[in-house]
Amino acid sequence: MGMLVEAEGITKSYPRKVTLYNFSLTIKEGEILGLLGPNGAGKSTFIRILTGLEKPDAGRLQIFGKQPDAASRRLIGVAPQDNAIYPLLTCMENLLYFGSLYSITGEKARRRADRLLNELGLADKKNISVAYLSGGMKRRLNLACALMHEPKLIILDEPTAGLDPSTRIGMWKMVAAIVKETGASLLLTTHYMEEAEALCNHIAFVNAGQVVAEGTPDALKKLAGKEIARVRSIPGDYARLQPSLQKIKGIDSMTITEHGIVIEADDMPPKINQITAIFKRGSENIVEFAVSKPSLEDVFLKLTGAQLKGGVKIEPAK
Repeated sequence: MGMLVEAEGITKSYPRKVTLYNFSLTIKEGEILGLLGPNGAGKSTFIRILTGLEKPDAGRLQIFGKQPDAASRRLIGVAPQDNAIYPLLTCMENLLYFGSLYSITGEKARRRADRLLNELGLADKKNISVAYLSGGMKRRLNLACALMHEPKLIILDEPTAGLDPSTRIGMWKMVAAIVKETGASLLLTTHYMEEAEALCNHIAFVNAGQVVAEGTPDALKKLAGKEIARVRSIPGDYARLQPSLQKIKGIDSMTITEHGIVIEADDMPPKINQITAIFKRGSENIVEFAVSKPSLEDVFLKLTGAQLKGGVKIEPAK
């Protein structure tokens, strides 16, 4: 399996902020790679460097086995987080325009545009101005424009940001079908763990401008290794319960999130009564208590000390 992208030690800084530091990542031929991390982690900066919109301050980057140039970057298709489509043009006009940027014109361009519109459920909107499309339709057209030149590497930057859950799932199915049909590799940036699990066969966690771990979803989940209890209560003063919870033997760590507290431990079932008793003594009314195997979100919590949308990690007393 050949390497499409090799990034080693990439560093990029702006005034008062370093966005990438010693960032290293590879993308293999046929791979569906999820780049996961919170907003501001450096995902979009890496994409701008990969596509030539930014230059790194340091590090080595190869695309399709050579130094990046215009020819190699023409083999990349990007659907950016902010839709790169023209609202006053129709869907068909947008696709024909983006095709022309890669010298795809005439009947060949129309056939390709018709096929993409059909595959992405936009065939009946081909002559409708983009301004009249729903948010989900605009995201699909944004993707179609990135595919007009049949790229070998497709980059989707937060492709379902701002979409409702049902539209998001529909988008996942369409992306998976297109990748399977074209055989292209895919780089997906997202902060939705379920999106990465639905689409990706390889995942890299990014935090504070660095890749902190990478591997298959199953391999990454083994890094957590413990059982997870998620507890939500009212009024939810979890920090006040911390000293008592830390005294329970076998608890590995605790993380306060926007949805409650996540407790990690070996052999969770025997500890459930102890945990609930502490909440009861603390005048906390438990409204949710769920025990599960580690998820990708749990692995990210363990590695970085924060959830993708914010969190505070509490290590047990030694």
